[in-house]
This record gives sequence, C-alpha cells and structure tokens, in this order.
Amino acid sequence: MAYIPSDKKKKADYRSLIKKQAFRLAELLAQSPEYMQYIDARDRLAADDEQSSILADLRQQQLFMRMADIMGEDADDERDDFNSLYATLSGNPVISDYLFAEGRLFHLIADVEEVFSDTLELTQGFDQESPESNPLLN
Repeated sequence: MAYIPSDKKKKADYRSLIKKQAFRLAELLAQSPEYMQYIDARDRLAADDEQSSILADLRQQQLFMRMADIMGEDADDERDDFNSLYATLSGNPVISDYLFAEGRLFHLIADVEEVFSDTLELTQGFDQESPESNPLLN
C-alpha cells in the first residue's frame, strides 16, 4: 500500500513550494535593471549625509500630509511647502536619481502584485469605490 501524506503534510509541502517560488521571484527581481539602478542610486544617496537628511525631511512632510488627509485635516500650507521642496529637489541629481529609481522599482513590484491580485481574483466582486459594497465593513 502506498504512503498517502496527511493533510498537514500536504499543506506544509504546498506552503514550502510557494515560499521557494517566492524566493525565485525575489532573485529575478534582484537581477532586474530596475533593482540594480535603485541600489546604485540608494548607495549614492547614502554616501551623502546632507542629501539623505534632505530626503528624510521630504519624507517626513509627505507622511504628515498623508496623516492630515486621513484625519480630514487641512494641510494646504504643508502641501505648498512640500511641493516647493519637491520642485527644488527635482534639480538635485542625487535625490532625483534616487526617487526615479525608487519609482521604477516600486512600479515593477506593483505589476507583480497586480498579477497576483488579478489571478487570485482578490478584489473581484467588491466595488472599490464604495465601502458599502464590502460586507466586512458593514
């Protein structure tokens, strides 16, 4: 009689296979031009403390604006400051190269997430515009 693994064993093997494939995907992403450009730009930025500090300030302002939006608060003054600083930084090659490379990498990762979401039909059946259509929120 052939050995038939228990359901627990099947789940462990299946989970292990998925994790192994995820590592393979991560390795492919790590070989992509987008990732290599990001690493190069990140390293150049990290080597410049002043530029790193400026970008950290920009990120802090961005986080503040998001929190204000979530809480329904007016952040127009901060948004103007952010836009002004962002426009200034656009001319800074170290920071602008980093932001461009980061954007390209995140776009690639978003493409992968979209494939998962579409293939697994994670959002199908829910109206993304209307929270009322989600039974978990009602």
